[in-house]
Amino acid sequence: PGSILMLNDKLPFAPRVALFGLADCLVNSSIRHGLSLVPLEYVLISASAKKGTPVLSEFTACSRVIPGAIRVNPWRSEDVARSIVKCMTQAEHEKAHWRSQALEWCQHNTVYRWAENIVEDMKKVRANMIHMGEDVSRSRSCRVGLVKSSYKEISSDILKPSEVNSAYLSNNARLIVLDIDVLVPPKDEIDDSSWQGTLASIDLLAKEKNNYVFLFSSSSPETMLSLLSSVANITKLGLGAEDGYYYKWPGSPTDRWDQRQHVVPQWKEVCASLMRAYAERTSGSYVEDDQVASVTWHYGVSNPDFSRMQGKELLNHLGDTLAHLPVEVVVGKSFIRVRHQGITKGALLSHVLQHYSTRGGVNFLLGLGDDRMDEDLFQVLKEYHYKAQNSTTDGQEPSARVFSCTVGRQPSLASHCLYTLDEVQELLSEMSLQTKRKMRSSTTMLDLSYGR
Repeated sequence: PGSILMLNDKLPFAPRVALFGLADCLVNSSIRHGLSLVPLEYVLISASAKKGTPVLSEFTACSRVIPGAIRVNPWRSEDVARSIVKCMTQAEHEKAHWRSQALEWCQHNTVYRWAENIVEDMKKVRANMIHMGEDVSRSRSCRVGLVKSSYKEISSDILKPSEVNSAYLSNNARLIVLDIDVLVPPKDEIDDSSWQGTLASIDLLAKEKNNYVFLFSSSSPETMLSLLSSVANITKLGLGAEDGYYYKWPGSPTDRWDQRQHVVPQWKEVCASLMRAYAERTSGSYVEDDQVASVTWHYGVSNPDFSRMQGKELLNHLGDTLAHLPVEVVVGKSFIRVRHQGITKGALLSHVLQHYSTRGGVNFLLGLGDDRMDEDLFQVLKEYHYKAQNSTTDGQEPSARVFSCTVGRQPSLASHCLYTLDEVQELLSEMSLQTKRKMRSSTTMLDLSYGR
């Protein structure tokens, strides 16, 4: 009794300074906190009083910037207790080192420097918004207001099925690249008729003699084959699994997969251990580390606000830890992935285009994707389209018709957009219908020839 003094009222500045001067340790266990100056006050006071290091919740902004601050997860009481013990038993020379570092940081980062950084960040945000299709305007009530354009205003063009069908019929060497992750419905709807209809459309497109249909995915080869088990002409499909690490050419059996490059796996355990630490503290998240060229932290079913916060923190940790390794960190719709350099869907598409260019080339390209993982694919299509336009003289049609289309996500490097999965299914259905009509027409002509 009497060992704990609980103060519910907010302390004025003078008593707070006196209390900090006597305290051996400051513990801030907030579960959500913005910019709080209290830890900074403690740093300035403890430097002269020669006290300990602050123990700060990882959900406070100050915990990321104060050198030497012991960061803890306030939901884990055992970790908080261990951190307090560590602070109290820290060697004196170590305390002195971190006190000097923290004091120097506080004295260097003044209010004026914070203001300059904020203004610079606002300038960068504005430049990025204008580049992405947004603008800045002024009004009476707000000196500077952000005016966000709608998707349809940002998009350079909405993909019109009639235009795609016209180009599809007028060209005879067609490359169709689909990110299958766009088309796959939720697990509880995998037998839905719309999904089966999509597979039937893909099956018909693969039957066409002059079509090269490639399906790309971030999943493993086994998962892809399971999803496509009902496709009769699956051997006629080109497949790319694990973001292009494994790939299969059209006409090859389903058990023959090639590999893009050799992957050095030493970095995977570093990433996996770091991601598992965040998976433990983020309910509903999990780590996928069974793929050869990537490790992924999924947080799709976690609390959105908390998982976004954890995701930003994980990105910072990964950036610092993996800076010297041959990997890149990418952010998807509800996951963060670390993958080996050069293992991308765009790199695989470049390989495919180079392969067919030595065999006469293609004059119709359609690429569909839906997230940031597909932007490198859109970049390759954009460059191919640019070369096709520049290879023709004035008044002539381009040597190839190229359609790159993003589904839902805006803005994008893709030249066209669609907004729903139903629109994608409608597009594939109309293209497969053209194939079906051509097959019926050829069958009718063959019957007539035999009748003669």
